[in-house]
Amino acid sequence: MRLNRAFYDLVGASVLWGTIGIAVQEAYRVGANSFGIVLFRTLFSCLILLYGGNRKILLRWESAVMGIITGAFYEIYAFTIILDGAPLSSFLLYTAPLFVILFSFVLFREELSLRKVMGSVIVIVALYLDYLGTPTPVELIWGILSGMSYAALISFSKFLQLRGFSGWDVLSAQSVWSLPLSLVVILPFSRSVSLGSVAGGLYMAVLGTIIPYYLFYRGIKIMDSAIATVISALEPVVTTLLAYPLLGQILTPLQILSATLILASSIWLSVSR
Repeated sequence: MRLNRAFYDLVGASVLWGTIGIAVQEAYRVGANSFGIVLFRTLFSCLILLYGGNRKILLRWESAVMGIITGAFYEIYAFTIILDGAPLSSFLLYTAPLFVILFSFVLFREELSLRKVMGSVIVIVALYLDYLGTPTPVELIWGILSGMSYAALISFSKFLQLRGFSGWDVLSAQSVWSLPLSLVVILPFSRSVSLGSVAGGLYMAVLGTIIPYYLFYRGIKIMDSAIATVISALEPVVTTLLAYPLLGQILTPLQILSATLILASSIWLSVSR
């Protein structure tokens, strides 16, 4: 059994994303709010990446589309968390692998296979074991929209890399061009600026956006998009594992089973044959 570099890049991204839930809860304790955190996340990411990005690449239409898709995902997922709560929104977000299979086939004819569908279904079942609830139709619709928008972000990011964009170019495009949408949607709802929102936004910009997305895009460039999305489902597993020592939350047998299934599915799909 051999795992390539892309697998470790994607796992590294998932681990960093998995710290977001803990960091956000800590930011809330010092006065942050969700809209303020998203606002400063986008603002700091934009400032950092605009400085180091390729200006010519940023002016291409593909960059603007990437930013619009990213902004839509940020807003839909933020609203879904408020509407559905963290467990349900996390579960429905990772319906994304099934949509990635479809979008990637349409955009650049990536292989359709039963193996990828099975791996995606295993992840969805595993995350449901962690949730074990019955969403309302409205909650279900918004959750699936978050999964679809996340899948669009992933598939289009690989489409751009196949058209000559580097991972850094994609990252710059998503951060710079998503800022206007974030300002229009979030600014009216963000309450007074607080230290918690600034600190939370800075953490999210560096350790929740720039570094993990760079690793993710570097990994997805050489790995199948759907498989990369399945591996990224390790994010809620990491969050659950961190919540045990840091927040004192107890792991249930179903959570342990869920984590095991996701890890096993990720390795199974990633092994070089």
